[in-house]
Amino acid sequence: MGGDGILGNRDSKQSKQIIGKRRKWMKRREIWLVILGVILHAVYMLSIFDIYFKTPIVHGMDLVTPRFSAPAKRLVLLVADGLRADKFFEPDSEGNFRAPFLRSVIKNQGRWGVSHARPPTESRPGHVAIIAGFYEDPSAVTKGWKANPVEFDSVFNRSRHTFSYGSPDIVPIFCGALPHSTWNTYPHEFEDFATDASFLDEWSFEQFKSLLNKSNEDPKLKKQLQQDNLVIFLHLLGCDSNGHAHRPFSSIYLNNVKVVDHIAERVYNLLESYYKDNRTSYIFTADHGMSDKGSHGDGHPSNTDTPLVAWGAGIRYPKPTSGEDHSDHVLRFVDEHLHDTPTPKEWGLDGIERVDVNQADIAPLMSTLLGLPCPVNSVGSLPLGYVKLKEEEEVEAVVANTKQILNQFLRKSEIKRSHSLYFKPFKPLAEYSSMLNRIESLLSARDYKAAMQLSENLRSLALEGLHYFQTYDWLMLMTMITLGYIGWMAFLVLHVLQAYTSLVGDIYKKEELMRQKYNTGKVQFLGCLFMGVLSILLFLEHSPPLYHAYFAMTVFLWTQIFNWYQFIKALWRHLSGRKFNYAIKLLATAVVSVFILELLVHSFTERKLYTWCFLVVGAAASLYLYNLIPWNSGIPAFVLLTCWFLSLFTLMPAEIPDNNKLVIASGGMIILIGLAAKWLDLNADWNTYWLAICLSMVLPLFSDNGLLSRLNSIFLGFAPTFLLLSIGYEAVFYGAFGLVLVAWILFENSLLYSSKVKKSSAARKNLEEHIFLENDVRYLQLSDVRIPLTFMVLFNVAFFGTGNFASIASFEISSVYRFITVFSPFLMAALLIFKLFIPFMLVM
Repeated sequence: MGGDGILGNRDSKQSKQIIGKRRKWMKRREIWLVILGVILHAVYMLSIFDIYFKTPIVHGMDLVTPRFSAPAKRLVLLVADGLRADKFFEPDSEGNFRAPFLRSVIKNQGRWGVSHARPPTESRPGHVAIIAGFYEDPSAVTKGWKANPVEFDSVFNRSRHTFSYGSPDIVPIFCGALPHSTWNTYPHEFEDFATDASFLDEWSFEQFKSLLNKSNEDPKLKKQLQQDNLVIFLHLLGCDSNGHAHRPFSSIYLNNVKVVDHIAERVYNLLESYYKDNRTSYIFTADHGMSDKGSHGDGHPSNTDTPLVAWGAGIRYPKPTSGEDHSDHVLRFVDEHLHDTPTPKEWGLDGIERVDVNQADIAPLMSTLLGLPCPVNSVGSLPLGYVKLKEEEEVEAVVANTKQILNQFLRKSEIKRSHSLYFKPFKPLAEYSSMLNRIESLLSARDYKAAMQLSENLRSLALEGLHYFQTYDWLMLMTMITLGYIGWMAFLVLHVLQAYTSLVGDIYKKEELMRQKYNTGKVQFLGCLFMGVLSILLFLEHSPPLYHAYFAMTVFLWTQIFNWYQFIKALWRHLSGRKFNYAIKLLATAVVSVFILELLVHSFTERKLYTWCFLVVGAAASLYLYNLIPWNSGIPAFVLLTCWFLSLFTLMPAEIPDNNKLVIASGGMIILIGLAAKWLDLNADWNTYWLAICLSMVLPLFSDNGLLSRLNSIFLGFAPTFLLLSIGYEAVFYGAFGLVLVAWILFENSLLYSSKVKKSSAARKNLEEHIFLENDVRYLQLSDVRIPLTFMVLFNVAFFGTGNFASIASFEISSVYRFITVFSPFLMAALLIFKLFIPFMLVM
């Protein structure tokens, strides 16, 4: 802890009057910095919605009416919410398949494949992709995936009438404002995770069965059911609820697979006996899968891979596999999975052609089967491997699909052109009209193969064009936000150098300080002028109000930085005049800091990095302390053991197994840790190395002045809540994490104590008076960089210790079931986030 001199002279003499004025200035400035920081992060956090959560929906496109006759009069859509593809297709432990009816359909009547969902793999986005053909308007996340922030088109809108039964969270999204619909939902209270939820699926079927029975006594309903372009939608929530409550390996979830298969069989038999015209199409699929831990939301294959089975009017019959089934094996689906992935042998379907699709492709498939225009916002591509049409009708269906996507592209291009001062068009589609004319000429000449190829190429280009305009402002926004965050970091560094080091007095002459204040006005004026020009440009481009806020915040920060250009010049002059070993020390610190930051970035996807981190740091820190303080103090051994203990948790799976006994034992461990900390707090006088931790170093929150007392109070205060929200080893993690925080405080106090011993030959009673920092001026040293770096590592471990930051769904939602079992997404999410926040409180 000796002064390394790079950040100033630790022993500079300053009068008490100057120190008092400096502290008042620092207090005012830091209050302003806190306010600025909150505003800055709030504004920049909103940029996520403008960059990634921007609605893909545009209005004003014309419908594209297909030029072929509909192969089906009605369509049945069965969606088994939360049904994983592997659990649907694979056999059980006795070799029997869980879905015998749909399996017979795959082998004898229809087509099958895997439907690939795109994250976020939630119920609403999945249903929107299936029914409307586009990947959810992400701004709906702010409304719990329930309300429609922007109205959109769907297959149901284009139908003559839609009959729908199922969950109150899904059915009203599509039918609530649809005049030509008949629908019903069960009460929210039925969605109870403490029960077997398969009865919800039976409820939906019974509602539809009652509708058909009622039609025998209601001529008006009978006539309505005999119309063409009908859609029947049954939302089957059982698998999702049972997967959350009991996990997808449970007997309850696997039995629910049999339930939905039996419902599909009964619906098929019911309609075939009711209509007797072979003009009904059937589609069975799921909105998303389910992870092994009973959650969903991210892009893991268990969440994105869902079953798809289609049969009935307009659907091809099964086809044996051959080596030339696909030529698009180099392409990827929206979940980044390769085409033509091999079918697992245990599914027993490797002899039957499998046709995988993107989830949004199901919407144009349903529209084609009913002879309806595709939903105007759809980005799905018609999967020809499913439809049974004449050659010319296939081409016409693809042309209609292509024109519908092209219309979206043209509308987005028109909107962006009207708002841009300098418009950059999507060049590959500059000649789209000649391509359309060419397709029509080929159709007239009956060259269907060439017309099909050109239509598919045009459709691919139109999809690329949609992505181009969806991300049109990305470069500008990301550049501005990145510059803003860099500016904020630079601004804070300059503040720290001026407020907590002696550099201002060391490198400034008095006249330079006066000149800096004089030049500040010029910089402020140029900054305001520049912002004014940018605001006018943004206004002329009809940019959203938040764009102005992003630019204003970034320009403001850099204006403040340039205010200190004299200080920056003087700082550079000061550092360049130092000896070479100072530069080496500064460079080494920068390299280590960047390495640790890179480790934190990679830990987002690889939690095991923290295991190596704590193994190495525990050994290094204990060896350093061993050479610094006596081994019999126990501190080096304590630091080593606690770090190595915590390193175990990031080796454990993110899927936390239920273990109530372990949670109860963890409660005992936490009580013992609290008692030990209290005893140490009261009896630290016998060991001078432990004494420092029991003195006040910062203002107390709600406990004794001692730092250990304060940490112990927070640790024990949150422990009951954390334990009640725990289901397994994360309860032990809480105790281990608390021990590491104590070890960190011990390490820092040992360094502080040793530095005091070196600087003072006074007796121990005089030493205790010097441990208080508030009456002593201590400037920051370069070695102090370890403190924020350690804080950042521990802050991340607080999150990664029991889950994966890649998705909130990687944390155990089942941990809230002790408080609530009836489905309530906001309350459940609030409890889960509160549990995740508790370790952060310990670190902070």
